[in-house]
Amino acid sequence: MSNEQKTILITGANRGVGLKLTESFVEKGYKVIAAVRDLSKAPAIDGLAAVVKIDSNEFDDPVKAVEELKKRGIDQLDIVVANAGISTNHKLLREADMDVFDDHYRVNAKAPLLLYKAVYPLLVKKEGSKFIVISTGLSQNSFQHMPKFGVYGSSKAAVNYLTRQIHFEEPQLTTFMISPGWLDTEMGFEGAAAAGIQGPPEKISVAIPQIVDLIEKSDRESRGGYMWNYDGNKWEF
Repeated sequence: MSNEQKTILITGANRGVGLKLTESFVEKGYKVIAAVRDLSKAPAIDGLAAVVKIDSNEFDDPVKAVEELKKRGIDQLDIVVANAGISTNHKLLREADMDVFDDHYRVNAKAPLLLYKAVYPLLVKKEGSKFIVISTGLSQNSFQHMPKFGVYGSSKAAVNYLTRQIHFEEPQLTTFMISPGWLDTEMGFEGAAAAGIQGPPEKISVAIPQIVDLIEKSDRESRGGYMWNYDGNKWEF
C-alpha cells in the first residue's frame, strides 16, 4: 500500500465476511467506514473512521450515509465493497414464495445499485477507484445449479450483470465481483443445512486474507468486469 491512506467503505460490516474484511482493512491502516443495518449492532473495532447506517431495505439510506460522511469531512472513496446480502428460506422453485423472491432481489441486486448510485460521486474523484460486489459461485450458469438455491442464485446473477455493466459504462472505475467461497459463517451454515450437508466446506480464516489481497492488488485491466474466486481464479459465465 502506498503512503497515502486509502478510504474504504464496507457494507454488512457487523458479521461474517463484512466484519472480517472490516477488521483486516483497519489492521492494514486504511481509513475504514463500516456500514451496518442497525447502528446498535455496529462492530466494536478500534480505529474505524466512521460507522454509518445502510439498511438494504431502506432505499434512501445510501444517500443519507454519503451526506453523513461529507459532514464528517469524508468526500472521497477509494474502494467500496458491497457485501451486504441475504440467503434465506431455501426452497425448490416450484415452492418459491414470491415475497421471499422480492426480498432477495431488493437486498441482493437493487440495494447494491442504489449504493453505487450514491457513492459514485465520491469514487470518481480519483482514477482507478474500485466498486466491488461480494457475489457467489451459485450465481453462475457455468456452475452446477443446486436445488433450493434458485432464488438466491438468480438474485446474485442479477447483481453480477449490473456490476459488469458498470465496468463497461465507467472506464475510470475498477469494478468486479468476488465469490468468497462457501464459508463457515452464520449464512454459510444456514445454507449447508438447506443443502443437507454437515457444514460449509471452506474456512473464512483462509479466504479473508486472499480476498483482501485480491482487492488491494486488483486493477481494471487485470480484474475488471468479471467474477473472481477468493483465491484469484476467474469464474466463467
